Parts: sequence; structure tokens; C-alpha cells
Amino acid sequence: MEEHLLVRKIDMGTVIDHIPPWRASDVLKLLDLEGLRRSDISLVILHNVPSKKYGRKDIIKLYRHFISNEEADLVCLVFPTSTINYIKDWRVEKYKPKIPERIIGRIKCPEVTCITNNPRENIRTRFRVLSKYRIVQCEYCDTIVELERIADLVGKKSE
Repeated sequence: MEEHLLVRKIDMGTVIDHIPPWRASDVLKLLDLEGLRRSDISLVILHNVPSKKYGRKDIIKLYRHFISNEEADLVCLVFPTSTINYIKDWRVEKYKPKIPERIIGRIKCPEVTCITNNPRENIRTRFRVLSKYRIVQCEYCDTIVELERIADLVGKKSE
């Protein structure tokens, strides 16, 4: 079977590859890229495309936009199979993620009584990352969430 590119290569920008299938929209919410609106930026989302390594995957291509290293670290923490590639003048620079110390305002605390879930309060969520134990802990109510469950809390972020 002959392989074809679904989308052309980019000469400048960010490619987020190996996202679990059908989760690219969660990555957009996690990075708050849904609101990205500039005339010189193109956003391409590929859902459920073949992957030799994982069977199926999603890909996000951001033409003329670079996500920060902190955002890349967050994506790789929440979706560990993801890889981040920065493209400059057609050259690919693979980013090696680091584990962040905190996640602020990107995910919702699952504890309904947490002050961050009170609509009358204007408090952003704050989680300490305890990677040694593969958990994050809310700094307000001490609720513990396993790293594997963080993706389920994306898109429900506290502002």
C-alpha cells in the first residue's frame, strides 16, 4: 500500500504528534488554542490517522505558531505518548519534555466542594505535580488525582 501525506509539511511552527486518537480537541483546550485567532496562523487537526507505533493517533500542526516549552511539558504530562516538534526553516527540533512542578488553571478539580468550583469565587485551580507517585494534588482541598486521569479533567478548567 502506498503512503501519502494527508497534509503538507510545514516550514515553521509546532507539530504535536502521537496524541491518543480523538483527543486532539482536548489538547487544544488544555493549551487554550481554541481562541488562537491570527491571520498568519494555520491550525490543522488530524484525527484517528494510522500510526506505526500506536495503531491510531491524532496530530496537531500549528503553522507559524510555537507553543511554549511549559505548554509542551503540560501536553506530554497529560498525554504521555505525545511528542512535540518545533519546525524552523524545514528543520525539525524534537523537544524533550520536563515534568512541571505545578498545573495552574488548566484542569478542573474533581472535588465538587473545592473552592475553585464555587462560581462566586474567582480562583484558578492549582495542582502540585508529585511525579514520583504519579499523582497531582489540589493546593486548595488536597484532592489527589492520578496522572492517568488528568486528561479527563481537561476542558473543564477553572478560570
